[in-house]
Amino acid sequence: MFKTIISKVKEDAQLIWYRQEKNCLLCGQLSPEVICSNCQEDYFQPGIRRCELCGKLLGPNRIYCYDCQSGKGPRGLKKVTSLGHYEGAWKDFIQKVKFKGQPYLLIPLAEYFASCAIEHLPPPDSIVPVPMHPNRLAQRGFNQAEVLASIISRKLGISYQEVLVRTIDTVPQTTLGRKERIRNLQSVFTIKPGTMADSQIIWLVDDVVTTGTTLGECAETLHRSGVQEVYGLCLGAGKEKEPGF
Repeated sequence: MFKTIISKVKEDAQLIWYRQEKNCLLCGQLSPEVICSNCQEDYFQPGIRRCELCGKLLGPNRIYCYDCQSGKGPRGLKKVTSLGHYEGAWKDFIQKVKFKGQPYLLIPLAEYFASCAIEHLPPPDSIVPVPMHPNRLAQRGFNQAEVLASIISRKLGISYQEVLVRTIDTVPQTTLGRKERIRNLQSVFTIKPGTMADSQIIWLVDDVVTTGTTLGECAETLHRSGVQEVYGLCLGAGKEKEPGF
């Protein structure tokens, strides 16, 4: 199924690039770029620092969010970065890709996603997607993390590896609190039989990061297989709220 999706992506690439030369992918306004300058500022917010451990957008003069600073952040990750703030039109776009079967819409984002990765993360030996359980994959027809990882792999000429497997079909993380998220993902991921995560540095790709629990569990699985450093890379992340809000 994934190969079929990639074939569709390639077939539609030229048409999508042509269309997006005239209209912003998010707001639909005329724009010389696929994401207009206003939407880039509103959603990508390149001037705002990301939490080093979980990828949340931060206030000024901060390195870590309050959760990560207090030891509640994900484990096993050297750093996580996100392309933009998961809200408004950017959130709508990501959900359209995931839930309305339009993974080819990710193609025009290759330049932005690659630039984000290069700017904030060290060069990897390979790029690995967060896996989806076969039951969920059968329902959706594709894994958006695989599509993202393959796109950036081709864009940058970096090895793409599917070495992780999700062995338990857990309830969606979005329905759970922080402690429940951690329990929900314990012992869920493993290394795919017959493969080996022989890379020393890996970019671990997913669509959205909230608490970083999923990325952290994947990272710890990769470490147990011998990987030295794991960095998270996502399309969207939340924005930190001040304590008490």
